[in-house]
Amino acid sequence: MAKPEKRSFDSLINITSDAFNASSAVDEPPASDAPKMVNNRQSVYRVPLGMIRPDRFQARFLLPHALRSAFFSAEIDWAEAVRRWQELGRSDRLIQRELDELRALGDSLHDTGQIKPVTGQVVNENGRDVFRMLTGERRFWATALKAVNDGAEGEPYVLALIDNQPTLEKQIAENMAYKALTPVGKARAAARIVLEASGIHPQPDEDEGSYFRRVAEVRLDDETREVLQKNLQLERTYFGRLMKFFELDDALLEVCDRAEMPERVLREITQFDRSLWSAAVAYYAEAEGRSYQDVHTFLSRASGQEKTRAARLPADPATKSARTLRRVILGMDELPQADKTAAIADALLGDGDKAEARQLVSRMEALTAALKQRLDGLR
Repeated sequence: MAKPEKRSFDSLINITSDAFNASSAVDEPPASDAPKMVNNRQSVYRVPLGMIRPDRFQARFLLPHALRSAFFSAEIDWAEAVRRWQELGRSDRLIQRELDELRALGDSLHDTGQIKPVTGQVVNENGRDVFRMLTGERRFWATALKAVNDGAEGEPYVLALIDNQPTLEKQIAENMAYKALTPVGKARAAARIVLEASGIHPQPDEDEGSYFRRVAEVRLDDETREVLQKNLQLERTYFGRLMKFFELDDALLEVCDRAEMPERVLREITQFDRSLWSAAVAYYAEAEGRSYQDVHTFLSRASGQEKTRAARLPADPATKSARTLRRVILGMDELPQADKTAAIADALLGDGDKAEARQLVSRMEALTAALKQRLDGLR
């Protein structure tokens, strides 16, 4: 890869409007009580993609795990990353789905223009000005995809706003404004908040998984709990459940994230033996619409824990009636009538004639004899 050209941020095009600097067409000064427009404008620049460094450790990952190390260590540039990314998408439907969304965004940016700038800070790395991006990674990659697929000449740029007070909270809010974080994304966001609050920052060449897993070394204090509650609505016990997801390796976490696996499914998977995790994640991700119950059944079968119950034959009508009669007789005390036995006898006879009544009495006597015989056998 060719060594990147050294460029100064001062040489970039500042496209901020000078409207606020225009002289007023009104000669007389405004009244003292007239409303005043305050100029809090910030400069917007056209920044080439090659000068931009997305935040490697933000909660929502876009670039696939297989490409992250090479891109963030500058072994490959944005264009090569896009080409390899699209190659991965040809054999992975989840990656392809993400690419399709980014292509649609790139077409929209091309047709309507980039209305919302990306944000970040200018820093100097090895004698080069670099725009370290805080928010707007989707716009960055959408622009890159559009440029590669259109065979654009020259390096594309995005509109960028310098944020002199960047915060993790701003980044998380931007991510959640696009759509809710997945459980894996929420776990990353929570880990990042706790680590930064504890003064723990990524080491040079440290990968994302190693950094986030360092959260296990930190004890939550009350102030950090308040920050988690404010930004992610996380209670202490919920934070602990999210951190358990980091027991999965980075490749599996990426699949869970791209498949937008629900938290309940993730928790179910981690309750089984580690040897089953990869198969369970692949099972959930390989088809749309699979549920917690589907994954539970899959894991139960794979682990040999599935319980098979012999089919129970339906009770015949006579047995069902006997159970009803038993409940009625044993519940006689609950009847409102004073003479409860007479009330049941009247109900049994109903509108029957004398012959039917004799038959009923005969069978009741036979039933009583059978009950006595069985009662004797219990003694």
